[in-house]
Amino acid sequence: MAAVAHASPAEIRRLVLVRTTPLAAPSVAPRPISVYRRRRAFALLVGVSIAAALLFTVPALLASFGGGSVPASPSPEGRSAAYVVQPGDTFWEIARRLRPDDDPRPFVARMVADHGTPVLVAGERLLLPDPA
Repeated sequence: MAAVAHASPAEIRRLVLVRTTPLAAPSVAPRPISVYRRRRAFALLVGVSIAAALLFTVPALLASFGGGSVPASPSPEGRSAAYVVQPGDTFWEIARRLRPDDDPRPFVARMVADHGTPVLVAGERLLLPDPA
C-alpha cells in the first residue's frame, strides 16, 4: 500500500507565500536627450549620403545603358564630324538619330564603307561621312 501525504485546508491557509522575484521590472533611468539627437543626426547623415550616392551614380548608369549619346564633334582629319559609339548602338540607329527626316539606307551604307567593317565597338570614334 502507498500512503499519500497532503496538507489539510487549515494548514494551507496558514502557509505564507514568499515572493522571490519582484513583479515590476526595476526602474531604468531615462536616456538623456543627447542620445536621441545623436541618433537623429546619424540617421540624417545616412539619408543624405544615400541620396548623394544615387544622385551621382544614376545618371552614369543611365548613360551606360544608352540613355544618352555624345553629340557629333568636329574631326581633325578633314571630316565634318565624329560620333562616339555608345553601348548598343547600331549604324541604323545612329543614322536615324543624326538624320531623322532622311532615308537612313544611303547614310548607313556610306558609314559602313568608311568604317571598313559593319561591327561597332562601344567607345570608338565613328567618322561621319560628309552630307551629300
